Amino acid sequence: MAGADIQALKTHVEKHSQDALKALSTSDKAPAAAPPPPPEPAQVEKKVETEEELNERMRGIMKSDKVVLFMKGSPDAPRCGFSRQTVEILRKHEVKFTHFDILQDEAVRQGESDCSALRLTSMYLLAWESVGLKKLNEWPTFPQLIIGGELMGGLDVLREMEGNGELQEALEAAT
Repeated sequence: MAGADIQALKTHVEKHSQDALKALSTSDKAPAAAPPPPPEPAQVEKKVETEEELNERMRGIMKSDKVVLFMKGSPDAPRCGFSRQTVEILRKHEVKFTHFDILQDEAVRQGESDCSALRLTSMYLLAWESVGLKKLNEWPTFPQLIIGGELMGGLDVLREMEGNGELQEALEAAT
Protein backbone atom coordinates (compact mmCIF):
# COMPACT_ATOMS: atom_id res chain seq x y z
CA MET A 1 0.00 0.00 0.00
CA ALA A 2 1.51 3.27 -1.10
CA GLY A 3 1.32 6.33 1.09
CA ALA A 4 2.13 9.98 0.58
CA ASP A 5 5.73 10.97 0.01
CA ILE A 6 6.13 13.32 2.95
CA GLN A 7 9.55 14.59 1.89
CA ALA A 8 8.36 15.45 -1.66
CA LEU A 9 5.30 17.21 -0.27
CA LYS A 10 7.47 19.23 2.12
CA THR A 11 9.79 20.29 -0.72
CA HIS A 12 6.86 21.47 -2.91
CA VAL A 13 5.28 23.42 -0.06
CA GLU A 14 8.55 25.20 0.77
CA LYS A 15 9.23 26.00 -2.91
CA HIS A 16 5.78 27.47 -3.55
CA SER A 17 5.48 29.32 -0.25
CA GLN A 18 8.58 31.36 -1.07
CA ASP A 19 7.19 32.61 -4.40
CA ALA A 20 6.06 36.19 -4.09
CA LEU A 21 2.51 36.85 -5.06
CA LYS A 22 2.22 39.14 -8.02
CA ALA A 23 -0.67 41.57 -8.36
CA LEU A 24 -2.82 41.17 -11.42
CA SER A 25 -3.23 44.95 -11.73
CA THR A 26 -1.80 48.13 -10.24
CA SER A 27 -3.05 51.65 -9.57
CA ASP A 28 -1.53 54.86 -8.30
CA LYS A 29 -4.85 56.02 -6.82
CA ALA A 30 -5.67 55.83 -3.15
CA PRO A 31 -8.42 53.39 -2.14
CA ALA A 32 -11.91 54.88 -2.26
CA ALA A 33 -13.45 55.96 1.01
CA ALA A 34 -16.04 53.65 2.48
CA PRO A 35 -19.60 54.77 1.77
CA PRO A 36 -21.33 56.49 4.66
CA PRO A 37 -23.56 54.27 6.79
CA PRO A 38 -27.25 54.34 5.89
CA PRO A 39 -29.27 56.89 7.85
CA GLU A 40 -30.94 55.67 11.00
CA PRO A 41 -34.59 54.83 10.45
CA ALA A 42 -36.84 57.58 11.68
CA GLN A 43 -37.73 56.95 15.24
CA VAL A 44 -41.48 56.61 15.43
CA GLU A 45 -42.70 57.66 18.80
CA LYS A 46 -45.36 55.33 20.09
CA LYS A 47 -48.08 57.39 21.63
CA VAL A 48 -49.16 55.83 24.87
CA GLU A 49 -52.84 56.43 25.45
CA THR A 50 -54.01 57.75 28.75
CA GLU A 51 -56.46 55.52 30.56
CA GLU A 52 -59.24 57.94 29.62
CA GLU A 53 -58.28 57.83 25.91
CA LEU A 54 -58.09 54.05 26.00
CA ASN A 55 -61.49 53.78 27.70
CA GLU A 56 -63.03 56.11 25.11
CA ARG A 57 -61.55 54.05 22.27
CA MET A 58 -62.82 50.80 23.81
CA ARG A 59 -66.31 52.27 24.31
CA GLY A 60 -66.27 53.29 20.65
CA ILE A 61 -65.42 49.72 19.62
CA MET A 62 -68.14 48.36 21.91
CA LYS A 63 -70.72 50.62 20.26
CA SER A 64 -69.45 50.07 16.70
CA ASP A 65 -72.06 47.40 15.99
CA LYS A 66 -75.14 45.81 17.54
CA VAL A 67 -73.08 42.78 18.63
CA VAL A 68 -69.32 42.96 19.22
CA LEU A 69 -67.20 40.05 20.36
CA PHE A 70 -63.83 40.76 21.96
CA MET A 71 -62.03 37.49 21.40
CA LYS A 72 -58.67 35.81 20.90
CA GLY A 73 -58.18 35.47 17.16
CA SER A 74 -60.90 35.82 14.55
CA PRO A 75 -64.21 34.01 14.00
CA ASP A 76 -62.63 31.94 11.22
CA ALA A 77 -59.44 31.29 13.22
CA PRO A 78 -60.15 31.46 16.97
CA ARG A 79 -57.03 31.27 19.14
CA CYS A 80 -58.67 29.71 22.20
CA GLY A 81 -61.41 27.20 22.90
CA PHE A 82 -63.68 29.68 24.69
CA SER A 83 -63.57 32.07 21.72
CA ARG A 84 -64.27 29.17 19.34
CA GLN A 85 -67.28 28.01 21.37
CA THR A 86 -68.65 31.55 21.62
CA VAL A 87 -68.43 31.98 17.84
CA GLU A 88 -70.17 28.61 17.36
CA ILE A 89 -73.12 29.69 19.53
CA LEU A 90 -73.45 33.05 17.77
CA ARG A 91 -73.32 31.38 14.35
CA LYS A 92 -75.81 28.71 15.42
CA HIS A 93 -78.29 31.51 16.18
CA GLU A 94 -77.29 33.35 12.97
CA VAL A 95 -76.18 36.40 14.93
CA LYS A 96 -74.34 38.96 12.82
CA PHE A 97 -71.46 40.35 14.85
CA THR A 98 -68.26 42.33 14.65
CA HIS A 99 -65.19 40.92 16.31
CA PHE A 100 -62.09 42.49 17.83
CA ASP A 101 -58.92 40.40 18.19
CA ILE A 102 -57.55 41.31 21.61
CA LEU A 103 -54.26 39.57 20.82
CA GLN A 104 -53.54 42.30 18.26
CA ASP A 105 -53.93 45.18 20.74
CA GLU A 106 -52.16 44.84 24.07
CA ALA A 107 -53.68 48.06 25.41
CA VAL A 108 -57.23 46.76 24.96
CA ARG A 109 -56.34 43.30 26.20
CA GLN A 110 -54.74 44.30 29.46
CA GLY A 111 -53.43 47.83 29.27
CA GLU A 112 -50.00 49.19 28.50
CA SER A 113 -47.25 47.80 30.68
CA ASP A 114 -45.67 51.15 31.49
CA CYS A 115 -44.72 52.48 34.88
CA SER A 116 -47.96 54.42 35.29
CA ALA A 117 -49.76 51.10 35.71
CA LEU A 118 -47.73 50.26 38.80
CA ARG A 119 -48.70 51.60 42.18
CA LEU A 120 -46.89 51.30 45.47
CA THR A 121 -49.00 49.42 47.98
CA SER A 122 -48.62 48.65 51.66
CA MET A 123 -45.54 46.74 52.74
CA TYR A 124 -43.65 48.25 49.78
CA LEU A 125 -44.99 45.69 47.32
CA LEU A 126 -45.65 46.61 43.72
CA ALA A 127 -49.00 45.49 42.40
CA TRP A 128 -50.40 45.57 38.86
CA GLU A 129 -53.24 48.00 38.48
CA SER A 130 -55.46 46.53 35.82
CA VAL A 131 -56.37 48.72 32.86
CA GLY A 132 -57.89 47.86 29.51
CA LEU A 133 -61.14 46.12 28.72
CA LYS A 134 -60.96 43.88 31.79
CA LYS A 135 -61.07 46.93 34.03
CA LEU A 136 -63.56 48.93 31.96
CA ASN A 137 -66.09 46.09 31.91
CA GLU A 138 -65.12 44.69 35.30
CA TRP A 139 -64.85 41.26 33.66
CA PRO A 140 -61.59 39.32 34.14
CA THR A 141 -61.61 37.00 31.12
CA PHE A 142 -62.05 36.79 27.36
CA PRO A 143 -64.06 36.46 25.23
CA GLN A 144 -66.37 39.32 26.15
CA LEU A 145 -69.70 39.60 24.38
CA ILE A 146 -71.14 43.09 23.93
CA ILE A 147 -74.75 43.58 22.83
CA GLY A 148 -76.08 47.09 22.28
CA GLY A 149 -72.89 48.59 23.70
CA GLU A 150 -73.28 46.73 27.02
CA LEU A 151 -71.25 43.80 28.36
CA MET A 152 -73.27 40.59 28.53
CA GLY A 153 -70.38 38.46 29.82
CA GLY A 154 -68.27 35.58 28.63
CA LEU A 155 -68.96 32.09 27.33
CA ASP A 156 -70.60 30.89 30.54
CA VAL A 157 -73.06 33.79 30.53
CA LEU A 158 -73.74 33.33 26.81
CA ARG A 159 -74.57 29.64 27.39
CA GLU A 160 -76.94 30.59 30.20
CA MET A 161 -78.59 33.31 28.07
CA GLU A 162 -78.96 30.83 25.21
CA GLY A 163 -80.58 28.28 27.49
CA ASN A 164 -83.14 30.58 29.11
CA GLY A 165 -84.03 32.67 26.04
CA GLU A 166 -82.33 35.87 27.22
CA LEU A 167 -79.96 35.89 24.22
CA GLN A 168 -82.81 36.43 21.77
CA GLU A 169 -84.37 39.05 24.08
CA ALA A 170 -81.09 40.97 24.34
CA LEU A 171 -80.60 40.86 20.56
CA GLU A 172 -84.13 42.15 19.94
CA ALA A 173 -83.75 44.89 22.56
CA ALA A 174 -80.53 46.10 20.96
CA THR A 175 -82.17 46.92 17.62
